[in-house]
Amino acid sequence: MPKDMFNHIPKEKQEMFLNVAIKEFTTKSFEKVSVNSIIKSARISRGSFYTYFENKEELFNYIFKQVREKRFSHAKDIIKESNRDFFVFVKRLFEYDFENFSTENKYSLFRNYIHYIQVNKKGSIKDSIILPLSTNSKEKEDKFSNLFDIKDYKINDLEFLDLVEMTMILVVNTFIKFETENLSKEEVLKIFNSRIEILQHGSRKRVI
Repeated sequence: MPKDMFNHIPKEKQEMFLNVAIKEFTTKSFEKVSVNSIIKSARISRGSFYTYFENKEELFNYIFKQVREKRFSHAKDIIKESNRDFFVFVKRLFEYDFENFSTENKYSLFRNYIHYIQVNKKGSIKDSIILPLSTNSKEKEDKFSNLFDIKDYKINDLEFLDLVEMTMILVVNTFIKFETENLSKEEVLKIFNSRIEILQHGSRKRVI
């Protein structure tokens, strides 16, 4: 969380600072981002930075939390439209994300945050990104899985969270493929939907 001083500066200054930081964290891995590069781009003093945030780690976590919560608020509407079918939801959310994030490098932010969690924090996506969407451990597992009708999947709540984690990796990986290979929207949606079909039905040959 930012320090009190950050909340007292004008909103325009907050947005300018955060936009600079987002650009840094989307174009560089966590290890390569420096406070110096942020303050230079934002045209503020080092002292000002430390009146806003304790360090670059606190800033990175704050930025990711803001992006994640904004995305999750839209995701809740898509859940309703998908009739609680997880795989329909994932496909629709990916298309929504493509329309809204493809020009903002938000998936590069997700990719770099996942790298930060796995490499720098030695943690898991499930514990660091998925479970914090609720308040305490038991409620997290119940609330997240109860958003979807999972009885047909023949898995329990904890296994469902593993499925969410695998899907998140697949989403980011496919979007990065779009960025690096300069694919069209039709191409990237076809690739993603095909991958989700494999995840949903398994690797056995399916009737198409």
